[in-house]
Amino acid sequence: MSFQIPRGRSLMMISGILAISIAFIAAAVSTAAYWLYYREQDDRFYQLANIGFAVMSVSLVFSAVLLYINIFAHNFQLNYVYSYTSSKLSAYYLISTFWAGQEGTFLLWLVFGVVYGLVLIKTIARKQPLVMFYMMLVQLFLLLILLKKSPFTMIWNVHTEVPVGFMPSDGAGLNPLLQNPWMIIHPPIMFIGYSSTMVVFALVLNAMHVRDLLSWIKNARPWVIFSTLMLGTGIILGGYWSYVTLGWGGYWAWDPVENASLVPWLFAIVLLHGLIIQSRQKGLVKTNLVLAGLTFIAVLWGSFLTRSGVLADFSVHSFAESDLNIYLMAFVGLFAGIFLYLFFRTFRLADSPKFAEGILSRETFILVGMMSVLLTGIVVFLGTSSPIYTGLLGKPSNVSAGFYNTVSIPAAIFLLLSMAIAPILAWKVSELRNKKSVLLSAVAALLVTILGVVLGLTKIISIVLIYLSTFTVFLNGYVAVSFLKKHPRKSGAYLAHIGVALMIIGIITSSMYDSSEKVTLPVGEYQPTQFGYEIEFSNFFKGSDGKERAKLFVRDGDKTYQADPQFYYSNYTKSYMLSPHVTVGFLKDVYISPISFLPAQYKFDKSVTLTKSESKKVGDIRVTFNRFIVGNHIENSPMTVKADVTVEFPRGEVSVQPAMWMQDGKRVSDEVEIPQSDYRLKIESIDASSGSVTLALLTAGEGANKPKDILAIEVSEKPLISLLWIGTLFVIFGVLLTLVDRVKPAK
Repeated sequence: MSFQIPRGRSLMMISGILAISIAFIAAAVSTAAYWLYYREQDDRFYQLANIGFAVMSVSLVFSAVLLYINIFAHNFQLNYVYSYTSSKLSAYYLISTFWAGQEGTFLLWLVFGVVYGLVLIKTIARKQPLVMFYMMLVQLFLLLILLKKSPFTMIWNVHTEVPVGFMPSDGAGLNPLLQNPWMIIHPPIMFIGYSSTMVVFALVLNAMHVRDLLSWIKNARPWVIFSTLMLGTGIILGGYWSYVTLGWGGYWAWDPVENASLVPWLFAIVLLHGLIIQSRQKGLVKTNLVLAGLTFIAVLWGSFLTRSGVLADFSVHSFAESDLNIYLMAFVGLFAGIFLYLFFRTFRLADSPKFAEGILSRETFILVGMMSVLLTGIVVFLGTSSPIYTGLLGKPSNVSAGFYNTVSIPAAIFLLLSMAIAPILAWKVSELRNKKSVLLSAVAALLVTILGVVLGLTKIISIVLIYLSTFTVFLNGYVAVSFLKKHPRKSGAYLAHIGVALMIIGIITSSMYDSSEKVTLPVGEYQPTQFGYEIEFSNFFKGSDGKERAKLFVRDGDKTYQADPQFYYSNYTKSYMLSPHVTVGFLKDVYISPISFLPAQYKFDKSVTLTKSESKKVGDIRVTFNRFIVGNHIENSPMTVKADVTVEFPRGEVSVQPAMWMQDGKRVSDEVEIPQSDYRLKIESIDASSGSVTLALLTAGEGANKPKDILAIEVSEKPLISLLWIGTLFVIFGVLLTLVDRVKPAK
């Protein structure tokens, strides 16, 4: 797929920047007009505000389409297109380059803001114009950032050494780690979640501004559920992407950028449950105001951490150092300041009715769960921000993953207790309902836990968590089934709780009881593993994506299957890239990840110097040098020279192309295997003045002395990790069902 763009490529830059400038002006007009409509109640201001919003929307959509046109047209004069794309990328991955860089993600956020604005205009904007005022204020600030760092900046405006009008032969390309199908899905879903929190923020600012601290939750609850759904789905997809791609066998590393997405999700979950209590008991009014503000501020703070470059030394996901720091800090400071001003102006107006008559009421246990999740979010927030405040004190440092794991355990215990007990308690009073179901669930959970101990559960904390998780599954399952019979949409919360409990079981079993072994595989030999099966390394082959994979055969009793983990050298990263092979099963996953490759050490036999079309006999083979093949120089890639050589031997002839290139100031050449022989060929030197090449013939030896390629791998088994992924499906479906129930109640 390709597009043709005009010869005057700078027109692309002018059109794009002009569109963003128009969007900024229109957003400013719209923001002011919504404010004036609120103050004056004059419909002319409302119409002007909506016109401004429409102009902004059209300009942003035009900008997005224009960026895509430049991406697919390979207009490498645009710095954004040059930095994140190349002519070798498939259309599939070109789509994802839109959000590969900071500028694209800001534009994506703005486009999502247009969609939310349309929904608000259609529903509540006329009666609550301040909601749109605060929404547009966020859009206005994002547009200011986009004016500062535009996706339509030309390459010579960023790299001053590049002459004006220069067209690079190719782009730098997309990071190989991002060349994955999940790149198409995961980031947009995350940004839908991030951007949707600004609607909740606008609603709570409006509520405090007009001093209506109760009725705002009716409009807010669907948006909070939506934010929770999209953030959670994005995090889950990111975890699965990590698990099946990165090769270290993990789905969560407490990476600072991962944490930056986790914190607003945790706050949104707490807010969602706080709104339930407020709608039922008129309680937690101030708490919910704070939670609504915290959720969006956490998104802004996470944006600052990940985009400012302060996490560049601590996270594989972070953007490089940016010149947007002052803008991002102002972004956080402005909206945090607005929130604090309105909160302290109005919080005294919030009544604080008696929370509950009995300590063992449903709202009490919901509050226990809320506090455990909230405290976890605060700890993760502070830990993720540690490079900031430790940097002020001296050397920046990060909090270890072990710290987060330790903090999470008590939080998980209280959360499970809350999820298990709350559904069978009455509101306001201490009354336990469905005592029989509680007893049966407790006994069933005990039996499952005993079975787990028999099968190998030994750690006390894992036994406690497994018991509480299974108890939660059985009890919430009972409640969910009772709702599914009469009111299916009402079962969403209980299905989500079942999902969380299943996730915890999967996390415990796969992390505390996984086992692994490093195995060395000489080519062509089956090697035993501690798990009872044998593995053979056959060879390397190119997959459908053009990247090399190792062909392995796994023999498990009478059954043999092929595993093909990815293992190739990337010119982009100047390192080897790997991706595991995962054999999925309900009871366990078998995870095979390459570690390193040691090619057979062939010995020097003879060398021969040849000019173009010259042929010489070397031992029992004849070597003919046909010509040099000089590769096109691509920015960020080494210049490569290949020798096109024909090799004749008694059984036939083959063509090979050994190569030489510069790397770190040194000449590097590869060894090319000559098919149907025990020889390899490499370039020793090139004489440009005579046009000759010196080729070295390497021999493998014979019989038992013949060296073999060796692939080192790590094999691991992850018991019951399937429950983690099954649990995520329950969570997503449960929250989705809850959203449907709120947006479209059953008749």
